[in-house]
Amino acid sequence: MTNNKPNETTNKPTRIVRLMPLATLLLLGATQKVVQARQTIQPLAYRSKPALPLPLPLPLPVLGLRGGASSSTPAFGRRPVTPQKNNPFSSSSSSTQNDYSSQASTTQDPEEAKELLNSFLTRDSRNTFIARVYGILAGQLFVTGIFVALFGTIPALRQWTFAGNGAIVPVISLIISTVSWAIMVTNPNARRKAPMKWWFLGLFTLGEAISVGFVSSFYAYRSVISAMAATMAATMSVSVYTVMQKNPKYDLTQWGAGLSSVAMIFLLYGIIGMLQMFNVIPANFLPYNDAIYSFLGATLFSFYLAHHTRLIVAGKHAKYQMSEKDYVLGAMTLYNDIINMFIYILRIIGEDRD
Repeated sequence: MTNNKPNETTNKPTRIVRLMPLATLLLLGATQKVVQARQTIQPLAYRSKPALPLPLPLPLPVLGLRGGASSSTPAFGRRPVTPQKNNPFSSSSSSTQNDYSSQASTTQDPEEAKELLNSFLTRDSRNTFIARVYGILAGQLFVTGIFVALFGTIPALRQWTFAGNGAIVPVISLIISTVSWAIMVTNPNARRKAPMKWWFLGLFTLGEAISVGFVSSFYAYRSVISAMAATMAATMSVSVYTVMQKNPKYDLTQWGAGLSSVAMIFLLYGIIGMLQMFNVIPANFLPYNDAIYSFLGATLFSFYLAHHTRLIVAGKHAKYQMSEKDYVLGAMTLYNDIINMFIYILRIIGEDRD
């Protein structure tokens, strides 16, 4: 069976196939900085135990009384304390230790007490956070699957988007999803406060679903199903490996800087390829192979999926973790990785629709 690719030089609507992943790559660096700015740099498992606070210095009158009052009139109406000799068999050391511990308990910082209390609740709240993230992600993937099925099984919908007023709809959807993503990344209130976060989540998911459905309509429906199955297998494999990986020497949460550097190089190469496609620069300015580029793109986003999964799942060996208030942004991040993996896999194995 021949594997014919869409003629991207003659069929202008297929340019969104390249434009869609590049649009999301533009904000990956910003997402990484926002996520790391909200990390717990040293999780509880790596923190050293706080030292016992030193007792507060005694008031000056009491210091004067500890070895005998310097004046004839005792302060506070108390009798001067006579100094005691050091006796190893006496119980003065235990009484002094109890005095120190009582002072330490009364002078302990409320923030330390709050942190100690939160340490017992961290695992339960983390499990709730993970459940919310993957629940939202399942809903996003379900909506996207519906639009892929609609574009793949309704010829009239494909014809409407290929010509006439419907041709602008996928472009507008891509712009809406990109703007929604940018607002969620840059505005903490937008990603944490209801109902604003749900509105932007809905706009982002709807825009991405329409764009993915439009892109998949260029390929044979059976190849779209094959790409979905391959993406599901890759997602499950990467997720299981990330969760089961317990070696502290390979902390996936610290891959952010390296992945951002590789993504910038990948983005620059993709922009040059698009400029060649639009005849802005000469076609032979840089060697470009779509199959190799798509393979590198799928590999890059699989690494991003592993990195973001570990940021969400966290664990005692994770140096960084995503804030538990950003479960909507966490779901959008995983969704973005999976969708881009699907697009690049589809570009590799997809057959042109007849």
